[in-house]
Amino acid sequence: MNATVKPRPRYDFPFAYEHGKYRAYYLMHHPSEAQVQADILALLHAYKVDGAAVDAGGKRARGRLAAAARHRGVNIGDLPNITTPEIQKGWADIEATLAPDGRALFIEVKHPRWVDGCGKTIRQEGQPSQEQLEWLREKQSRGALVMVAWAADDVESHLQIELHRNRKAMRERTTPIYQHRSGQGRPETR
Repeated sequence: MNATVKPRPRYDFPFAYEHGKYRAYYLMHHPSEAQVQADILALLHAYKVDGAAVDAGGKRARGRLAAAARHRGVNIGDLPNITTPEIQKGWADIEATLAPDGRALFIEVKHPRWVDGCGKTIRQEGQPSQEQLEWLREKQSRGALVMVAWAADDVESHLQIELHRNRKAMRERTTPIYQHRSGQGRPETR
């Protein structure tokens, strides 16, 4: 009996890693998912987007709990299944709202392929799970912008128009709210 491989569905958003897209220099630095996420958040901040990282699996919360327990001399191995409240499976790593329309943005972050100095792969790129892709598809069907990113450049190239619109809208929104009656001095902004 021949086992047939079910093809992975296509999506209307960036979801597949593109070999050859990333510079060797970037891949040789072995960026972790956390580093990629920090780079994307810095990019969003530069465009004045209010992006935030989401601890979907509660990993950071569990890490803080474990560190606090160790600090107090508690052996957490003796405790029954420590769990933290989890967000819906598949939730993206970064969420944001884009001005001027208030459109939601969700980005699933993965680490890129790691290579050595000769270009040989030493770690395969992270891949989104089927649950993550379906979650993104659902958000997209509700009007959100969604994508999977392996680098901040992925976000900038895919969302270039939206990022520039956001920055322009945020600049226009910054208006003087107070100025000394003499007209001198620097006006405050909101």
